[in-house]
Amino acid sequence: MEGPSMPFEFNVEVSTIPFDENDEAIYQSLAQVHMGDFFSIKIHVTNRIICLTREELQQPLSRIPYFESSYETTGLLACPQFLESGLVSVFPDNIIPPLLLHTITPHVMTFARDLCESGGETRACCMFNLVLDIVVEKLYDDVVNMMIEESAREVRTVPASKAAIESLKKVNLEKGMTKESCSVCLEELIEEEEVLAMPCKHMYHQECITNWLQRCDTCPLCRFSMNKSST
Repeated sequence: MEGPSMPFEFNVEVSTIPFDENDEAIYQSLAQVHMGDFFSIKIHVTNRIICLTREELQQPLSRIPYFESSYETTGLLACPQFLESGLVSVFPDNIIPPLLLHTITPHVMTFARDLCESGGETRACCMFNLVLDIVVEKLYDDVVNMMIEESAREVRTVPASKAAIESLKKVNLEKGMTKESCSVCLEELIEEEEVLAMPCKHMYHQECITNWLQRCDTCPLCRFSMNKSST
């Protein structure tokens, strides 16, 4: 998957690979204590800054100098959680441009759903390798312009209004419901426990999400804005 009509160029490859010894050990440990389907997500990002201006690129060159940095991460997420929350749940801020994240998400999520549905043999616990290899190339003058734009619009967290917090619905987790974790404290939500549900349907411990929203008005998982939804 490629895309040139942006302030950068990129190439994204989404694939799956057979289990290695480490994957097999993770799966065996997972299968002993969990039920359901999981993605083992492996991400490699290469950020490449071409150290030439647009004018210099018009000249014949035997070699194009560039500065390159890379980022790697792995993660393990329940399939329903990843398919619902998308790539924002696995990419820290500023690893790739937000516009790129938005552009590649449909392609990656389609691949992930197809991978999950092709599981074949039904087992109590399944794990799928999902591999993302991303290369982002930026021209030096574009990088400078992007940095200027970012510094001009400082990102500030805004607390949710008291009315927005008080509007959250209380939900009793019934027996047999899909087990989820509170994305604030990362602890599992317990059956028959009373939790708070945001308008985006994500659920959290009451104290956890209240404290979170008093500092930031967005859902920790999908960035749904409580303040915007109430306007």
